[in-house]
Amino acid sequence: MKLKWAGMFISAVLLCSGCQSMLPKAQGLSTTTWVAQNYQRQDQLEIQWKEQSFSFLLYQQQGQKLEMLALTLTGQQLFKLSFDGQKVHVEQRIEQMKLLPFEFVVRDILYATYPNFAQLQQQNVRIENSAQTRKVLINQQHVLNIQQQDDVIELNNLQVPYQMVISPINDGLANTDADSTE
Repeated sequence: MKLKWAGMFISAVLLCSGCQSMLPKAQGLSTTTWVAQNYQRQDQLEIQWKEQSFSFLLYQQQGQKLEMLALTLTGQQLFKLSFDGQKVHVEQRIEQMKLLPFEFVVRDILYATYPNFAQLQQQNVRIENSAQTRKVLINQQHVLNIQQQDDVIELNNLQVPYQMVISPINDGLANTDADSTE
């Protein structure tokens, strides 16, 4: 009986771990021209995916690789990952984040916020700009809409699909000094 339950448990674990791999690969993510640069950014993200909604703080910092750390609004770590120009490496994540399509999320964040990320891509990526909307086409397939409104960026991924709202966090509070008001 124990052997039967152990087999069912192992099957369930393998089935759940395979769910992430069943998603299509995020084309337009890897690049051969990735270079290290001094880059930092802080945002609040809201993601609507299937029936789930996530809201968290995202910190991006790049040295040799781009690292992303997501925290709840109360400070609990949700996930930590890195991107080396070729692949997204998920280092840690809580159980509720296991099925989030990280490759797509990272790709879309990079197209929306990373300086000139689209220009690092090969010839298979094309950006069409209109008044406030950028359409990202990969292999001539429309995969992403990015809409800039004031300080908010709205993303609509047409492949997975999900929606994301990115609100930059000003780091002006980090530079406040009580003596500077005198």
